[in-house]
Amino acid sequence: MRSSSFADYRTQTAQAVDPQQFGMAAVPEITRNAAARPDDAGFPADLSTVSNRQLRVLCNQTYRMLDRDFPAMEAVHHYELLVEEIERREVQAETRSEPTKARGGFRDNSLFSRFELFSDGTMVGHVKYEMKGPYAVLIQAVVDPQFDPVDVEPALIRRVLLNAHQRRIAVVPYCPRVREFLREFPQYRALLPVDQRKRLEAALLVSADA
Repeated sequence: MRSSSFADYRTQTAQAVDPQQFGMAAVPEITRNAAARPDDAGFPADLSTVSNRQLRVLCNQTYRMLDRDFPAMEAVHHYELLVEEIERREVQAETRSEPTKARGGFRDNSLFSRFELFSDGTMVGHVKYEMKGPYAVLIQAVVDPQFDPVDVEPALIRRVLLNAHQRRIAVVPYCPRVREFLREFPQYRALLPVDQRKRLEAALLVSADA
């Protein structure tokens, strides 16, 4: 039997490795699917030109896009723009002037656990709440006796619902005045968590049949 010397191995030419031998060529190239990105074509470039009805429709549609495990960043940005435009129109309607000229404000006073509404530097009303786990239970709506509750209360509750929803705070409409507002203005029910919205609508249906 003939044995090969070390020189025989050294002079042998190494063979090129075929990638297909190991299945390397079968690995598909990873490409970005442009069709998977949300379509911005249907979102208005200028929300100030959109009607109030269309603004509510866009808000509801965008909220349904957010109510997913992994919402698109474009949907989050669109929803923030929609909420800002709704709040701007609310303030404009209340003051009958541009919001930049209005001397008012709204804040979540976590120290006293209440949402507060101001006009001309004076607190005109507040909604008391209590945190129960991830939920903010709206307990009581209070309007300063010096002001007309017919004007202040709807504005106060609107700001509470919009602010809480913008900050992703789940609210429970336990307060009778808040529930009455949601009965009169059903478009704002979309700002509630799904479970709370279903409970509210069931309760309103029972009270209507009574």
